[in-house]
Amino acid sequence: MTKQGIEVFRDLTIHSDQVPLSAIRMAMLDVQDKAWSHGEEQEETLRKYAVGTDREDVLVFIYEGEELPKAAITLWERNQAYCATNIVPAESGQLTVREYNALLCNFVNSVVDRSNVRDALKLDLTDEVRGLSIWTSEQAALALGRFSSLANKSTTNSHPNDLQRWEEFVIFAHQSAKNLPVDILMQWLIEIDGWDERSANKLAINYEQGISLLATYDAALRG
Repeated sequence: MTKQGIEVFRDLTIHSDQVPLSAIRMAMLDVQDKAWSHGEEQEETLRKYAVGTDREDVLVFIYEGEELPKAAITLWERNQAYCATNIVPAESGQLTVREYNALLCNFVNSVVDRSNVRDALKLDLTDEVRGLSIWTSEQAALALGRFSSLANKSTTNSHPNDLQRWEEFVIFAHQSAKNLPVDILMQWLIEIDGWDERSANKLAINYEQGISLLATYDAALRG
C-alpha cells in the first residue's frame, strides 16, 4: 500500500471559551493518575530561565508509567491556551516520532480527558500523518511527485528533463505562501518518493540553494 504522507510530531493545544486558563490548570492538576505527576521543580526551572514569558503560565507533567518511555511534557500558555511545546525523555537520547505521539495521546487520555472541565475544553490535536500540501502548495506537491516519478534516481536531477521538472518544483515551492522546511522535504523524498539518503540530501541542498537564489532575486527586483 502506497504511503499517503509522512509521520510527524503531533501538536496539542488546549483552550476553552467557557472556563479560564487557571481553571483548566487546576482541573488537570486535580486528576489522580498513577502514571502522571506534576513536575513542580521543572516548572520553577523553566520560569527562572525563560525569556520574555514572565506573564505566561507553564505546566509540566511527568510520565512515570511502564508502557512508554519516562518523559516530561511541557505546556506553555500561548494566546489564552495551553500548547504542548515539548516532550523530553527522562533518560539520555531522544524520543522517536511514535514514542512522542504515544506520550502525547496518553497524556490527553489519562489527564485532559479525565479533568472535571473536559466538556468545556477544545482540543486541537494535529494529525500524525501529513501530506506535503500541509507545508507547500498543491501545485508544488504535484510538481515534486512528477519529478520523483519520472527522474532517473541514479543521477538525481542531472538529466536536462529531470532538471527542468525539478526547477519547476522549486519555483512552485518558492511561489507558495507556505515555507516547506528542508528536513521535511528530505524526509518526504526518502519515505514517500523512494530516494536513497545520499540523493535526498543532495536534492535538499539544491532546494535550499534554489529557494535562497529566488528570494534574493525577488528582493533585487523590489529594490
